[in-house]
Amino acid sequence: MRSCAEPTDLTTSLAWLFLLLGVIFAVLAVLAMTTRWGDIRMGGRDAKPEYSTFTWIAMNICNALAAGILIFGTVEWMFYVNTPPFGLEPGSVEAYEYASAYGMFHWGFSAWAFYLIPGLAIGYLYWNKGAASLRMSDLARPLIGSGETFASRLGGFLLDAIVVFGYFAAIMTTVGIGTPVMGEILSDVFGIENSFALKLGVIIVFCTFFTLSASKSIARGMGRISDFNVKLGLAFFAFLLIAGDTGFMLNNTVMSIGTNIREFVRMSFNSDAIGNTGFVQSWTIFYWAWYVAIAFLCANWIARTSYGRTFREIAVSNCIWAPLACWLSFSTLGNYGMGQELFHGLEVSSAINEVGSAGATLMVLQTLPFPKVAALVFLVLVFFNLATSATGSGIALSLYTAKGLGPRDEPDRRLTLFWCVLFLVMPVGILLLERAIPGLNVLSTIQSMITVSSIPVFFVLMTLFIAFIRVIRADIRSGAVTKAVSPSRAWRWTDDALPPEVMKTAPEPAKPEA
Repeated sequence: MRSCAEPTDLTTSLAWLFLLLGVIFAVLAVLAMTTRWGDIRMGGRDAKPEYSTFTWIAMNICNALAAGILIFGTVEWMFYVNTPPFGLEPGSVEAYEYASAYGMFHWGFSAWAFYLIPGLAIGYLYWNKGAASLRMSDLARPLIGSGETFASRLGGFLLDAIVVFGYFAAIMTTVGIGTPVMGEILSDVFGIENSFALKLGVIIVFCTFFTLSASKSIARGMGRISDFNVKLGLAFFAFLLIAGDTGFMLNNTVMSIGTNIREFVRMSFNSDAIGNTGFVQSWTIFYWAWYVAIAFLCANWIARTSYGRTFREIAVSNCIWAPLACWLSFSTLGNYGMGQELFHGLEVSSAINEVGSAGATLMVLQTLPFPKVAALVFLVLVFFNLATSATGSGIALSLYTAKGLGPRDEPDRRLTLFWCVLFLVMPVGILLLERAIPGLNVLSTIQSMITVSSIPVFFVLMTLFIAFIRVIRADIRSGAVTKAVSPSRAWRWTDDALPPEVMKTAPEPAKPEA
């Protein structure tokens, strides 16, 4: 992968839309954490979570991140050093400083808010209001009708088709990012040529694994894989911190967090309309468009796994713990590589345009103690992150395209097998296309498709929000919303809005004189 994305007319003309959407989602996430909206519990006041807190957080993080955070956490700063924001000089001190901070911004609070807000809407409509399924056509019934008319059925079909297209485009990008890195590492560790046959073998093994894992015990299996993945990742990050320039890595992490806090508003609203350097369009707008394209996929998973959790718990999990996990990757993988370049002569940022992200990742791993072992551990992390995400996507597509399933029903295994096989066929087709046309940047083409697909998904999300607002307003007016909050919090949704302890101690009104 030579670069992540190139500026297009779409990312330039609609920069304002994606930036404002990111700001709105971030504000709504804060409200979910700090106001009475956070008291709403998915499934009602008596609903109990189905997973332990650690497993639940790990599942949501691994499903959304896939292998992207490991790969981009390692190499993203290299692109930013070469093409820095705000018109800074490439390779300057300021370029390195913003290179560390901007990666954290792109994978930080605002990024995860893109998944959180639709996830809350889907969860409330499904668990609390009894939507027939997690299909968009069923979630939007309050807006498009019951499906008895042709217009209603057509609207539901179009909504579902857009969501499925977004699902499929998302998994293609996931596989397209991860499999080249796995092939590069296998080639180096075992001394075999990184050939077409090796890449094909990686895809077949990978897709076979998550096809077999899509079984009746999928929830338990994904929970165990997610737990293992998180623990192995933490151990690997600790190893990086010890093996690298520890002082520099910690100092740069603190400085990058401070830069994010100081520059958050500027980064959030920067459309680069005057300077037109291309940085914002190539990175921030591309990322925001990507998050929109896969928002329904990730939100659907959040809703399905968050039964019994309050909006506040879900918001903290997705917009605090998940960004911290991303920042940990940038603080260790990214800062380790940057330290090797600044202090030990590893010229990796200047080489990335030649060797690509996979080659640059391998260059960094080769500087570690026990490089073969470190590369294998990184390979395992990439593999299981990809497998968790791909399995979740395959199951989600099976659930989405199946009919008549209850809240805890599993889809027909044949349907799941169909989607998993399709996930196998498409990457192989991409490899054949890349082999037939030398120099073709297939991944860039896939990413452009993601950006384009974000536009129809945007309208799907707006439909979802309008349906949710209509339902929640009716519940507030009728008082039905109090059935979703604990009795001790129900007072916050009443007209007097005083806590019970205050009401008990309030003096009784004076009786009128006779």
